[in-house]
Amino acid sequence: MTSHHITFILNPVAGRGKARHIHAALRSALEQSTLNYTFQVTNARGHATELAKAASAESSVVVAVGGDGTVNEVASGLVNTNAALAVMSEGSGNDFARMVNAPSDPAHLIRLLHEPVIGNYDVGAVKMMHGDGEITRRFFFNSIGLGFDAAVARKVSAIKWMRGIPLYLTALLRTLAGYKPHYFTVRVNGEHWQKYYFLICVGNGKWEGGGFKLTPNAVPDDGKFEVCGVTGTSIMKILPILPSVMTGTHLGKKNIESFETKDLFIQNPDGFPVHGDGEIFGWQVIRAEISLLPGALRVVLPHKA
Repeated sequence: MTSHHITFILNPVAGRGKARHIHAALRSALEQSTLNYTFQVTNARGHATELAKAASAESSVVVAVGGDGTVNEVASGLVNTNAALAVMSEGSGNDFARMVNAPSDPAHLIRLLHEPVIGNYDVGAVKMMHGDGEITRRFFFNSIGLGFDAAVARKVSAIKWMRGIPLYLTALLRTLAGYKPHYFTVRVNGEHWQKYYFLICVGNGKWEGGGFKLTPNAVPDDGKFEVCGVTGTSIMKILPILPSVMTGTHLGKKNIESFETKDLFIQNPDGFPVHGDGEIFGWQVIRAEISLLPGALRVVLPHKA
């Protein structure tokens, strides 16, 4: 691995195309810098993971330029390697970027990369069985959601003209109409139970959905997940809770469960949607086994003021 070689991986369609607009400004700033770098642009879903895997052999840092989906793909190629992930915030949700206080200004990013401060973050892994019998495995770095928030993530991907909190609120309200909760079998920390859930969110970071603080006590390097479950079957009982979810003050309220764990098993033979870091992992998942890989991702951290 070459010392201080940096690979930039840009997703031109991230943030409803916003990343495409930053492309020229970032290239110009890099050309004027003294960084030893390679610049690559993705051309398909999954391409960023391939590029990041290849880059990890020669680069000390790999920079994801895009939103949470881009970050997920790049980070997935860096798990258990010596290369560190850095992020330039250019997406729709930017929940991971919020977690690492990622810059959106090229000059700020370049200053950060000249003397990067590296830490280790935990990584989430999920093994899913789908309704057709297929088994898939994915990594997540910020959060994984089962049920309602995954259905919201699907709506988000269909709305092309909005960004940030307005986008996620619009998708949330559209998803509420006619949404049916799932009867989950849950196994965690040696216990198991069955009940109706609107959603179960497993957080490695505090935010999901562009700034909803579903797991406000999650810390990405403490060796455990924070889990938030929203229980019940009545939408009318859930609606009053929504404003408090935005500020992380929902814990302790009725219909809210919260606990910590390193692994979690969730099952429903009728199938349920799953998202990881805002990307749809499956629409008819019947079983999900979630586990934590401690310190498996090197991350460029914000400089202390």
